[in-house]
Amino acid sequence: MKIVITGANGFVGAALCRYFYEQGHTILAVGRQAKSHPNLAAVAEYLPADITQSLPPFRADVCIHAAALASDTATYQDLHQHNVIGTRQVLAAARHCEYFVQISSSSVYQFGQVPAKETSATLAANLSPYGKTKLLADNLVAENIRAGQKRIVLRPRAIYGIGDRVLLPRLLGMVKRNIVVHPVPAQISTSLTHVDNIAYAINLFLRQTSQPALQIYNVADAPVYNLRQSILQLLAAVYQQELKVCSIPVSLLKLLADLNKIVPFSAKLNPLVLNTLTQNAVLDISAIRENLGYQPQNDFKSVYPQIAAWLRGVGGLNYYLNNLAQMPWEIGEKFAVKAS
Repeated sequence: MKIVITGANGFVGAALCRYFYEQGHTILAVGRQAKSHPNLAAVAEYLPADITQSLPPFRADVCIHAAALASDTATYQDLHQHNVIGTRQVLAAARHCEYFVQISSSSVYQFGQVPAKETSATLAANLSPYGKTKLLADNLVAENIRAGQKRIVLRPRAIYGIGDRVLLPRLLGMVKRNIVVHPVPAQISTSLTHVDNIAYAINLFLRQTSQPALQIYNVADAPVYNLRQSILQLLAAVYQQELKVCSIPVSLLKLLADLNKIVPFSAKLNPLVLNTLTQNAVLDISAIRENLGYQPQNDFKSVYPQIAAWLRGVGGLNYYLNNLAQMPWEIGEKFAVKAS
């Protein structure tokens, strides 16, 4: 198959390019940068394009839309432009594709004490600006499906893996002089999604023998994780030592977040970050298991040592943090795809 992948310079898009190249498919990678990274050029044709503008029709079998603006500090207008208008433009360009895959987000849910089901996503909930624009984009994917086209929306939670430049820097930012300063209560449970589990889910979708026009699924690792324990395991592996822990009371953090609304002093101290660290965020993945036969093999316990090894392999923490933009393709020789 020929597969178009938007957001090819980002973490998820890059991982999908590598995965489907290894599966033997022809890849057309779409990204905003004028030139592609050499490692991308080795596995894909590259199309520089701004998805918020009109795009040429994609002549391909599959379109995987992984491009998005995920930011705690971006304005709603910018988020809407990239995530809603951008999705509309990509849908128009993909009108001749037999399959369309939307990489959405668990931010479309207002989490509670029970795992979130696909049907619980609603614009009436108290969503972050990012979550609202991702749900609006999902709604676009559900509309005006041409005859014969099959579409799927996948909603991952806290995507991690080799090449990550979003989640990992936030976790590294918790470490100050070998002390982990964090507000995560001991009992918080969360779903996590290894990036290759997303690719695996897409593969299952493409291999379905009978498909409805639209499918919407949560996608995550099989285990539910203790968030605090997972963070400490990864950071200890990265720094190659046990780190001291300084816990911040959630009540104090909420007070600081409220003060930050009145007199802003930190862009990182916002409701989205606060909710991520202090609330259960578990996805119900029973639907994707039942309908796609989803049985993910990648999990955090087996992968976090690889992430630590990758960081050392690409030049260490300082190099990583100073070169985040290229990290999705700076995967190191050990993890690199070999071009044919």
